[in-house]
Amino acid sequence: MFWHSEGALNLQNSLSVRYTSLQFSPDWTGDLLYNGIAQDAFKADTALAWQTDASYTLNDAHTVRAGVYLQYDTSTSTTDTQSLCQGFNVPGICLASTPTYIPQTVLDYATQSQEIESAYLQDEWKIFSQLTLNYGLRFDSYNAYSHGNQLSPRVNFVWQPTDTTTVHGGYSKYYTPPPFELVSSATYTHFYGTSALPVGSVTADSPPLAESANYYDLGVQQKVLDQHLTLGVDGYYQQIDNLIDEGQFGAPIILTPFNYRYGHIGGVELTANYAVQNLSIYGNVATQTAKGKDVESSQFSFTQAQLAYIQDNYIHLDHEERVSASGGASYLLYGTRFSTDLLFGTGLREDGPPGALPDGSGIPNGDHTPSYLTVNFGTSHAFQMPGGPLTLRFDIINLTDKQYEIRSGSGIGVFAPQWGASRGFFFGASKDF
Repeated sequence: MFWHSEGALNLQNSLSVRYTSLQFSPDWTGDLLYNGIAQDAFKADTALAWQTDASYTLNDAHTVRAGVYLQYDTSTSTTDTQSLCQGFNVPGICLASTPTYIPQTVLDYATQSQEIESAYLQDEWKIFSQLTLNYGLRFDSYNAYSHGNQLSPRVNFVWQPTDTTTVHGGYSKYYTPPPFELVSSATYTHFYGTSALPVGSVTADSPPLAESANYYDLGVQQKVLDQHLTLGVDGYYQQIDNLIDEGQFGAPIILTPFNYRYGHIGGVELTANYAVQNLSIYGNVATQTAKGKDVESSQFSFTQAQLAYIQDNYIHLDHEERVSASGGASYLLYGTRFSTDLLFGTGLREDGPPGALPDGSGIPNGDHTPSYLTVNFGTSHAFQMPGGPLTLRFDIINLTDKQYEIRSGSGIGVFAPQWGASRGFFFGASKDF
């Protein structure tokens, strides 16, 4: 990293190299019998990036900022897959006479590169002491499995009409390239007519596209009771083209991205924080809606009935939780801090009700898992020692050992059930020097 400051100019340059990998090893017999496919999958990505950011103070009212970002990725994907023939001719794998009980192996290796270029220019304008306006433009371009670019305007403000009131709001246009962990169509077409991809399954696999979104936000924060209590409300709305979502479509825990042609996400969050002397209390509650319509990429991950329904109807996104809330309190007593907090959620999405679609399945993401409430407890104490304090901490997570399902195993991109963490005990220590 290189940083330079001279007078009104600040300049920062950085170079980064990142390597990530993910491997899934199956239970060959169990996965093949229960899922019709057993796959050993390995993915790796190497990214080289350069970023430059600069700011220049023109005067007391205006500070101009600009920057560029360049990234180049190379990825490799290796899979070793076994599936069972189903009495059809599959080139390179099965003949009609191939015994259905003999696993057939397919090895697949693929490489791909990605290029991302971004640049932005913005101005921070202090119109007067209580009002600050940020506005500018950003340009993004990418080229990978698909390609595209966009020029995105943005404007946001922060207004403090009084010492106890803060209002913020704005509009931003975003451009988000699809994630780079993709599955090529050739991998799936190899298995058509086998237990991995039975005859009649969807084989279309359009490449994921970049997401374009219009984002609106407005909120206010107010301090009351001699500024001991802070209340806040914030609302947001996103109108999205080519909405990007991800799902686990199969046993390997490697997410596959796909696009809804249309999407919208919106919600409201209420916050409250109270602090006086040794006591602090907080509470938050949020409600949201997140929906998408018409799957336009990675179609092989869906059934024909699902695609037909989603083409004509908005459905809830699998990660939507209609209402979520948290709250807690802490108290410092003779140098020891005691704390507790609560977490509540109405549950993530699942298919339902049963039999709603022609194939007997439920509406995709048409229902949700049961709501849940968990309680956590913690205590910590800082012991004064030479060179700095030693802090010891003890926490109990899910104090009542509440058993609750995060995922039921149904829903778009939800391959298997998942459960929340059971009761756990944690000890920690930290030392300042």
